[in-house]
Amino acid sequence: MSQGAWKETRTGVATVSWDNKTIHLDVPAIKNTKTGKIRVRLEDVARVELETLAREAGIEPRDFPILLVLKAQMGGFHNKEEVQFQYHLNKMLFYQWKEMEKLGLGESFPHDEFKKADRGPVPANIESDLARLSGLGLISVERHRWGERPRDESKQIKLTTKGSELANKFLRRTPEDLMATTAEVKAMIGTLPPPSVKEKVHREYPEFRTTYKVEDSD
Repeated sequence: MSQGAWKETRTGVATVSWDNKTIHLDVPAIKNTKTGKIRVRLEDVARVELETLAREAGIEPRDFPILLVLKAQMGGFHNKEEVQFQYHLNKMLFYQWKEMEKLGLGESFPHDEFKKADRGPVPANIESDLARLSGLGLISVERHRWGERPRDESKQIKLTTKGSELANKFLRRTPEDLMATTAEVKAMIGTLPPPSVKEKVHREYPEFRTTYKVEDSD
């Protein structure tokens, strides 16, 4: 007997948020054309919850992981809500996604698409997103120079007080796996100089590189 075909649809779901509140979400689903049964994926529910939270705050859903990375602490030796190199931020966001993917949760949170580049994977919208978040007063992006060579300079990206307060609100609604993974990735990437980060990501994810020639300290 035919089991019917499954087609894409959307459905309302009542669930409990990570801060223990009942919330109602409109999520992607599939519906059996014969039985009428509807199925949803848990990762879709988790992602839509975070997307909804981001939009309520007036930001894009893909901004959520940026604020989370900046907020994450690297350990007792570092308690600043910042990243010293944009190159590091790019790779932190990439590894945040990839490490969650290893847990089967890569699509359980909103994130940017990653494009192949000379410098390894880069979030497709990172430049405009940083400019927009800066314009909203959530982050500051400053140039930090420590030497006279052209490459002796980096972008210092920090949460503002306003951005930190918003990130705190997100933390109460963030799945524990994502929080832990983000902190681990920030500690792993943040302690390496840009050439070491480049070598690591090119070695582990060669499909995202176009060349080994470019080193960057943005």
